[in-house]
Amino acid sequence: MADRTHHPAARPRHTGAAPDLMELTWLGGNPGDGWYEMTEGLIRLLDGRDPALRLSLAAGGGRENLARIRDGEGHVGMSTDVVVAAAYNGGPPFGTPMSTLRVLGTGWSPLPYNLLRAADAAAGPGEVIAGGGARFGAPPEDTTDELMFRNVVGHYGATYDAIRARGGRVLLDGYDALVRALHAGEIDYVFGATTLPAPSIAAAAGGVRTLELAPLPADLVDHLARRYGCSRGVIPAGTYPGLHTGDVATCFAETVLVVAADLAPGTAYALTRLLLGARDHLPAAHPSLALFNPATAWRNVPAPLHPGAARAYREAGFMT
Repeated sequence: MADRTHHPAARPRHTGAAPDLMELTWLGGNPGDGWYEMTEGLIRLLDGRDPALRLSLAAGGGRENLARIRDGEGHVGMSTDVVVAAAYNGGPPFGTPMSTLRVLGTGWSPLPYNLLRAADAAAGPGEVIAGGGARFGAPPEDTTDELMFRNVVGHYGATYDAIRARGGRVLLDGYDALVRALHAGEIDYVFGATTLPAPSIAAAAGGVRTLELAPLPADLVDHLARRYGCSRGVIPAGTYPGLHTGDVATCFAETVLVVAADLAPGTAYALTRLLLGARDHLPAAHPSLALFNPATAWRNVPAPLHPGAARAYREAGFMT
């Protein structure tokens, strides 16, 4: 995880080498997850296209990134539509609205919720959580995945403390570590959302323990769609050879690029213009970006569109 200590506001700054150069910190996900890989790819793709911008990657999480953007510890960050809407409006688990959040658009990458399951696990996830003895893994605290996992546990009438009190385990760690724990027999399930496809999920097919990508229970899909606005869908057959043979029912969140309201309009414009100009090459940065649609990315956003981003969409002909 990235260092969570608070630092003075890190606004875009000029460097001595090039007076017009603006350095921007892009907050991705945790090393090993899809957002981290996607952000690396985007930075490689955009590097040098605008000599006035220099992008650097920092690890983070979809929930943590929002506070860091608000506090000036980063300039652009990955999050999800569900969590950004909650943060902007001050909904649970955010007690105070983060009214200074703005976005550069949504729909950058659909994130399926993955349920990795050991083939020798005794029961389905709902029964295990409700009945006790569950051994689950999820990404670390301050990530959108962990926040949603708490909602999953609550849907089945439990809490982390209740699971542990009944002899179960809740392990919060990065995806690579969680897959290792699955193979070591330390946990039986991993829940989390990643870009599609995700190397950490694909790697789970190789190991001493047989794992499978399991569908989310229908009642859970209904709950996440109704309560949190997730969209129903499937992970297509063949996405992860060795982990599933057919379509896997699940639900999706959408990736949002978040900035602060006081990010200079020219900077927000320049970055959004670069992204829109490189749209034909976005799948080279990450396959899931092939679904990005600039004609709809500025619509139905979970927080206000930054004025600089709006200018870029208008000039590119996608926004009227």
